[in-house]
Parts: sequence; structure tokens; C-alpha cells
Amino acid sequence: MLLIILPLIISNNFNFNSGSFYVFPNFAIAGLVFISAYLDVYSGWIVAYIIFYIYGSMTPLNPAVFGFSGTLSYAASYVIWRRMPFENTVTEILITFAVSYIFYLILFLTVFYGLKIDFTYWNFLFSYVLPVSITTALVSPAVFYAFKKAGLGNFLNKRKLIQI
Repeated sequence: MLLIILPLIISNNFNFNSGSFYVFPNFAIAGLVFISAYLDVYSGWIVAYIIFYIYGSMTPLNPAVFGFSGTLSYAASYVIWRRMPFENTVTEILITFAVSYIFYLILFLTVFYGLKIDFTYWNFLFSYVLPVSITTALVSPAVFYAFKKAGLGNFLNKRKLIQI
């Protein structure tokens, strides 16, 4: 499993990227989970849509699909953060894993059904979505630490929405 995860951390190649933006979705999803703890629904949806629309414009696919997946992932992250009674590293990893899983599942089901490509669901889930979600969850503590050190949480909202 480690041999599958390490190349995904380094490359995260979607097989349709032409640029060098392979690690961007991992950091963007971890950042999305971080800001969902501090922003409200409407401003968070706008930020998520803009971030993932910009990433989608770097790929040959329709950028609105990425924006759609990003906003639904933000909604899931927002709801999960409000249900968690505490904030620690394990909670951050679990929420990031769930949101990453939702993001890639929505993205690829939309793309494959839109392009009418037949594929094996179990092979897709276990060979791509699960390793990428684990990779994103493992990268998330570093992203959370960097954002906390930069004071982004205090900048986004003076009072904390999540009680420790």
C-alpha cells in the first residue's frame, strides 16, 4: 500500500493533466477542509468553487465539474465539522479523508458518466480513490499546521466556530 501512496503524493497524475499541477488537489482539499471550520456556508461555497474552477481550467475537462465537486465537498466538510465535538489531528485526518473520498467519487462518476466510459467500480475505488484519499489525509496535518502558524484561522473568523 505504501508503494501506491508514495507516488501519488509526488505526482497525483490524473492521466489528463498536461501541466505540472499534480499535487494541487491534495493541498486544495486539505485547505478546503481547514477553511470549512471557519467560514460560513455561502462564502465557503464561493471560495471552494473558485479554487476548484481554477484547477479545473488547467485540465482539458470542463472546469464547472471541478467547481461542482469542490462545492459539494465543502458542504460535506462543513456538516462534518459541525458534528464533531472536538478538534485534533485525528479528527482533521478523518474529515480530510472523507471529503477527499467524496470529491474524487463525485468528480470521476460525473466525468465517466458524462463521457459514457464503462469501468469497474471496485477497481476504480480500490486502485485510485482510496489511495488518493489516504494520501490527501496524510498530507492534511502539514497543511493545517502551516495555516495555523500563518494565523489564517484568526484572519477568517475572530471567534472559533469549533470548541476545543
